[in-house]
Amino acid sequence: MLDESDIKQLLEDLKKTEREVLELRKKLNAINKQKEGLFSKKDSVSSQIKGRIGELSDSKDKRNSLTNDVREKKKKRDVLNAQINKEVAAIKKLKDELEAVKKKLGLKEDPSMLKNQIDKLEYKMQTEPMSFDKEQKLMKTVKILKKQYNEGKVLIDKSKEVRAKSKEIDDLKKKANSIHKEVQDEAEKSQSHHEELIEKYKSIDEFRKEEDELRQKFDEHKKEFNLVNEELKTKLDALRAIKSKLEENKVEFEETIRERDKKNMEGRRKEAENKLKTGKKLTTEDLLTLQGSMGMGGH
Repeated sequence: MLDESDIKQLLEDLKKTEREVLELRKKLNAINKQKEGLFSKKDSVSSQIKGRIGELSDSKDKRNSLTNDVREKKKKRDVLNAQINKEVAAIKKLKDELEAVKKKLGLKEDPSMLKNQIDKLEYKMQTEPMSFDKEQKLMKTVKILKKQYNEGKVLIDKSKEVRAKSKEIDDLKKKANSIHKEVQDEAEKSQSHHEELIEKYKSIDEFRKEEDELRQKFDEHKKEFNLVNEELKTKLDALRAIKSKLEENKVEFEETIRERDKKNMEGRRKEAENKLKTGKKLTTEDLLTLQGSMGMGGH
């Protein structure tokens, strides 16, 4: 059986332990709130990393696709340029051959132009009235022109070849220029996606760094939470032990409380009466104490 001093000590321990339990619970709640907040932030950063990785994969696919297109179009452009060089060499040869025939025949102009002159002169002789001498002169001129035309007929075919080759080269150049423009545009887009990739890699590194920092802080708070939780469990065990001891001595405890209250009341009564006798100002508590003692005396 506990004596009064033991009970008093237990009561003090009870109050102290209850306060400590309350403080530990508050601390535990605060740590848990911080811990959950860190976990939520870490989870958000992890989601952003996953999103960026998805974007990264998409940008990489686009860049690789464009790079492959650029590579294939460069091959086509190079084939066309090689063909253009080949055709330019061919047309140069044709032009040289044409000039050689002209020189050999003593022609200064294209035979097709001679044909036009012949046609004009023959039309003139048929439609315009003229003297015999003039007609003879024109006939002689036509004869000379026809001779030159017949000799230079080979030049007409050569000229046609030159014109056809020239058109072919122009068409090839247009195709090559068009493909070159596509190569430039797609290479620019590919470079843009590549730069995007670099930026995304950098941002992912930053997010991962933040994620690691948050995970570290979360682990620290989790460790602190567990330590405080263990301390709380210990305090709760101590609290239960104190309450158990007090419960075992319940009757004695209640009697002790009543006795102590009686002594306290007696002391307050004497103090209030003394104030009354000496004319000191009475407090509300003093008046209640005197009123209580009078009531007790009446019973």
